[in-house]
Amino acid sequence: MSKTPTTYIERAARAISVILSFGALPPLATAGEPAPDAALGERLYFEGRKVDGSPLLAKTQSDVPLPGSRAACVTCHRPSGFGTSEGGYFVPPINGATLFSERKLDRGRFLLNRFEQAQPQRYRARLSQPHMRPAYDFDTLGRALRNGVDAAGQELDPIMPRYELSHADVANLQAFLKNLSAKIDPGVTDEELHFATVVSKDAAPQDRAAMLSVIEAYFNWANKNSGGERSREGFSPYHQSELISATRKWRLHVWELDGAPESWPEQLEQKYRAQPVFALVSGLAPVWGPIAEFSDSQKIPALFPNTELPGNRKGSRTFYFTHGLELEAKGLVTFFSRRTGEKKRIRQIVGEGPLAVEPAKVFEQGARAAGVDVETIAAADNIAGGRRPASNGATDAVVLWPGQMDDEKIASLLSVSPAATPLYLPSHKLDFARSKWAQPFADRLFFVDPYEVDVGSHPLSFRVRAWINTRGVQITNQTLQFQTYYALSLLDAAVGRLKTDFFRDYLVENIEHEAEGDLNPGIFPRLSLGPGQRVASHGVFVVRTSPDGNDAVAPVGDWMIP
Repeated sequence: MSKTPTTYIERAARAISVILSFGALPPLATAGEPAPDAALGERLYFEGRKVDGSPLLAKTQSDVPLPGSRAACVTCHRPSGFGTSEGGYFVPPINGATLFSERKLDRGRFLLNRFEQAQPQRYRARLSQPHMRPAYDFDTLGRALRNGVDAAGQELDPIMPRYELSHADVANLQAFLKNLSAKIDPGVTDEELHFATVVSKDAAPQDRAAMLSVIEAYFNWANKNSGGERSREGFSPYHQSELISATRKWRLHVWELDGAPESWPEQLEQKYRAQPVFALVSGLAPVWGPIAEFSDSQKIPALFPNTELPGNRKGSRTFYFTHGLELEAKGLVTFFSRRTGEKKRIRQIVGEGPLAVEPAKVFEQGARAAGVDVETIAAADNIAGGRRPASNGATDAVVLWPGQMDDEKIASLLSVSPAATPLYLPSHKLDFARSKWAQPFADRLFFVDPYEVDVGSHPLSFRVRAWINTRGVQITNQTLQFQTYYALSLLDAAVGRLKTDFFRDYLVENIEHEAEGDLNPGIFPRLSLGPGQRVASHGVFVVRTSPDGNDAVAPVGDWMIP
């Protein structure tokens, strides 16, 4: 990045320093050195380790040291190599096709960066300067990295680190960068972008229909807009015509999964071989782990599935709204540990299946660490034992993880729990409170709820509701359908920023960037992501239903982030 001199004297001094720096450069090529190793260049880019394994040494802003991983290229230029904007600074792309080609004026890319984000004046001033340059080669790349002088002889911004690198380090990095984001990812043609949504057979049919109604309406709407753009290319203003080449029709593929979750990766592999997709969007499955493993193995981004049990999140390409039942279990631990008074004694009743067993493990482990006594019993044993007291004294609360059992079975479990004891259930069973089976327990039912308490009054929810209504879609499950809309609108915004650079890493980076905008549909107090983050909301309420019989819920405490 170039920094514009403000006076003629500064310009002259800058030019002299650049000329002198050329003469001071050591030779970059030495006979007899080993051939460049792209794998070692990748290690330098991502980990900040040089050819001999030692950490990178660099300085930024003239004298601020940046050791090791802090100096790694990926820190600013991101895994895709397409850079970013941060703190008012524009970080340009350094992927192979960009770095080793002559820079030309691209009005389409300029407009995307210029008008689609709020940035200070210095950013806009920097972006407005064309700064054309020839393609980089081995010598000019080394000069830029060591001395901060670009291929055109312009001094780079002081924020760009100046590195201590050997000839081999430069050669290895060049070999890696030449292939970085060089080949368009699968699922993209000249005319279409292919996306899939994954639905498991154990998902409720009414929920499947609700989700797909929003997805299909959004795809139809997006394709009508893109079709209009492409059909009037010759009549577009000059700057818009340079963006039309990025426009693609969206193609939806619904991947249905049946059988045990262990068989899902193989089913997904078969569907992917038949039709590769660029990304997975939304989706519906109580357990998402096997689907996340597939998407990670194929390096496919997966955007905000509707699930109770997210998969492994470290290094994953799947984005989630919350940690699911794990978050709710930890939220309950926080709720009980914050309450004053004598030591709490909790009876935990566990149903069958992972939606019951997994959160029960998390709750018991966290509760014991927080000094809360927990007696865990299986649902079948609770019924067989009748209204027996907890083995260590009176029960202060009952926590039930029912899994996928129906309302009648839940009521039978609660009916043999200690009388007048508060009863706590997970959020996916909130509908139980509105059923006839809940009437005997209505005054002591509580739920862990990761959502906004009053979605209907949230300002952002009005826009989403209006969009859904004007597309003729019936709102049958507001939470599910609003979440689905969010996944689609975020995908739309992120794809729009790709222009013609259809790389999955770049899509992931734009999702992280766009998530903090105004796309929140109002069902969460806040949604936000940062680089490497995969979960957008981290808190819960404990709520109870309204006594007047409507669908409203009221919190019994503050928003908690475990």
